[in-house]
Amino acid sequence: MFERFTADLRRAVVLAQEEARMLDSATTGPEHLLLGLLGLPGDAAVALLAEGGLDLPTAREAVRGGHAAPGPELDAEALDTIGIDLDAVREKVEAVFGVGALSGAGSAAGRRRRGGGGLPGGHLPFTPEAKKSLELSLREALALKSRVILPGHLLLGLLRLEEAPAARLVHARGFELADLRGRVRATLA
Repeated sequence: MFERFTADLRRAVVLAQEEARMLDSATTGPEHLLLGLLGLPGDAAVALLAEGGLDLPTAREAVRGGHAAPGPELDAEALDTIGIDLDAVREKVEAVFGVGALSGAGSAAGRRRRGGGGLPGGHLPFTPEAKKSLELSLREALALKSRVILPGHLLLGLLRLEEAPAARLVHARGFELADLRGRVRATLA
């Protein structure tokens, strides 16, 4: 499949790895693939996101702040009613294990101490959702009768996984996913 990637799409995947590393992630997820796409200047399909107000700095901040994947969160008020102060728990955990310990990624230094995360600058494994997005990019290219896989095909793959962090981030920024998919397909036709 990777042999069908255009140079731009390969660059986007490299950028995704760099974004994941910069954000201190142990893996490369769909949200990082989205960041990699947003790092491509001049791609027509990706430009649709910028036209709608989603650019690389905005998306990076959303991923950094944990807003890329809004999902079930701890209800601080509900916990407070049973005597648990969520902020106090978070502070205590971060004091012992480091900032971001509750995010699941932890620090790069901590992963190396625990034997994970690989070498600095090395390949970060793709999450199952990221792998599925890449697979869907191939399917999108085939459906559009393209011999190569373009950044727009990956964007379509990311948008098809509506419950994954990348699609949720795009939707949270005001995009209707079905409409955006149609517009991306039109740019690829």
